[in-house]
Amino acid sequence: MNNPTNTFKGKIAIATNDQHRVTGHIGRCRTFMVYEIDGEKIVNKELRENSFTNHRRGGEHHQHHGEGGEHRHTHLIEGLKDCKYLISSGGGWRVVEDLKQHNISTLFTDIEMIDDAVNQFIKGELKNETDLVCDHSDH
Repeated sequence: MNNPTNTFKGKIAIATNDQHRVTGHIGRCRTFMVYEIDGEKIVNKELRENSFTNHRRGGEHHQHHGEGGEHRHTHLIEGLKDCKYLISSGGGWRVVEDLKQHNISTLFTDIEMIDDAVNQFIKGELKNETDLVCDHSDH
């Protein structure tokens, strides 16, 4: 990630099921930990229940893809619209593209603990593990 130390100001969301560990599939996570960061300082921390993705709202994932490859993550985008980054341990390429169109960058990491991922993000050392992006070619 190209985030020089002390320069980031804004919010980041981390997908989690237990408020301690970074989790994978963005749509199925129970919650998002949202950190407001100003330089090297965490100025606020908030827990958001994931009531806005299709999976957590009780919908089937594939029926929301639509015909002709159309897919929108409208509820997720609305729920995280004030965040500049979404950190997860994995996710699909469609969510990456949809979030990018709304100025939310996804960062995939193999770091297990949220605190460690946030600290590396603040230092500008969090690597985006692009091999953790799923292309859903096996579905």
